[in-house]
Amino acid sequence: MHTLMSNQQYYEARGTTTIVNKEGLDSIIKPTQYKPVPDEPNSTNVEETLERVKNNDPELQEINLNNIKDIPVPILKAYAEALKTNTYVKKFSIVGTRSNDPVAFALAEMLKENSVLKSLNVESNFITGSGILPLIKALQNNTTLIELKIDNQCQLLGNKVEMEIASMLEKNTSLLRFGYNFTQQGPRLRASNAMMNNNDLACIHRRDGP
Repeated sequence: MHTLMSNQQYYEARGTTTIVNKEGLDSIIKPTQYKPVPDEPNSTNVEETLERVKNNDPELQEINLNNIKDIPVPILKAYAEALKTNTYVKKFSIVGTRSNDPVAFALAEMLKENSVLKSLNVESNFITGSGILPLIKALQNNTTLIELKIDNQCQLLGNKVEMEIASMLEKNTSLLRFGYNFTQQGPRLRASNAMMNNNDLACIHRRDGP
């Protein structure tokens, strides 16, 4: 008999010989609970790094603000604004910074203009579906971002938002990795297929060359 498993159950099953889901088709796919992010030390100087972004410092290619809890929203929005025209930063991560929808809105506007950033990680924050959707929609105007992580927000996004996310991902051909644990099987499969298609396209482009 086939069984329904969540993403978490699937990956757990890959690493064990024990049957993870023994309830069959009547089982309920439960969403993974919000996981607090450990407060790992982060010595990044927020203000100094922001100035380097504004000055387009060629030595600054990765920004890690993870777990810095006291960053004011205006500062995070200033990062997004500076990244619009920055031509060197390839990775921007703000995991566990208590970022909210206004920060997500600013990042969405940044993605519409930035042509260098490869990876954006906003996991473990307070962004709702209202902030997530503009981020995904902005990918229609961005062909350089290949990794986006949005998982583990303070509240579930809901079926409607997940369906919209899947629909938007299907319209994108450049994103290769999307970090989010869907709670609904339908949008999960659609998003997974979209990422597989994009990775297949990337392999073809690498094989055939420019």
